[in-house]
Amino acid sequence: MTQTETCTAGAIVHEAFEAASDHLRGEIVTIIDPRDGTQAPAILRDGIHVISPSEFDKFRIRPTRREGSATHTRLDSFIDHVNRFKGENSAVFAVDNMAGPKLTAIYDYHAVGYSSDAENLKHRAVYSFPLSDEWKAWSGANGKAMVMSDFASFLEDHIVDVTTDKPKSDAAKDFLAKTGGNLASPSKLIEIARGLQVNEASTLREARNLSSGEAEVVFQSEHLDANGNKLVLPNAFMICIPVFARATVFDQILARFRYRKNGGSISFWFDLWRPDLVFEHAFTEACEQVKKETSLPLFVGNPES
Repeated sequence: MTQTETCTAGAIVHEAFEAASDHLRGEIVTIIDPRDGTQAPAILRDGIHVISPSEFDKFRIRPTRREGSATHTRLDSFIDHVNRFKGENSAVFAVDNMAGPKLTAIYDYHAVGYSSDAENLKHRAVYSFPLSDEWKAWSGANGKAMVMSDFASFLEDHIVDVTTDKPKSDAAKDFLAKTGGNLASPSKLIEIARGLQVNEASTLREARNLSSGEAEVVFQSEHLDANGNKLVLPNAFMICIPVFARATVFDQILARFRYRKNGGSISFWFDLWRPDLVFEHAFTEACEQVKKETSLPLFVGNPES
């Protein structure tokens, strides 16, 4: 190869290298987000490529939309937050699950006919109803058979929840009338609790129902005569407790007094009558309060994810 040919070949290689380098480097241009005019630098190379909207976020002065969920521990705080951020398309969803009742406000909910920019569904407030200690105690022990000493201790520990009031709901009144219910007062339950503690080491001799609806339990002990020791039991009592923590409204719940003979011993428990109705009443009242104080529509169920 001659010197001239060598120079020509070198020039061609150099030009090819420069062309390839220019191609790899690309051209720096400015692109604009058509939604809000945010500008961002980009490299123009090898045709047109779709740019992810998230690429603009690092260049924004502020986000294009509010996002995130605020978690509240009090209902009044939830309502205040809703009133601060709500818009004409905002909505509240209520989950009426006894194990986990919850309210969710969606500030950027769907607009009717999709006529506005409100369908983001990412700005929310959540309130999970905290159940009261009283509700958790009574519902937790509901239907669970206990030995004498445990049942007596439970009655004494929660005697302040027992009321002398008669049931207010027509359904509870009707049930009590049809079952021949005989309500026990708080003092009567204390008497029963102490009577059970006295007879803790005794042996059950007889248990029979009386026409009054009460039960007469007869214990026999080596320290007593053959007649044993009588303890008269009612078959129902009323409690009055809040369903939710920090609630100012208390709800009545009817409880049925139960016992079962097991050989020479006896087990005691109580059955709450229709606690679901009591929960529903308390939950509905809270939802009505939210609707009234926020003026927003409230739907029962889960929103779109």
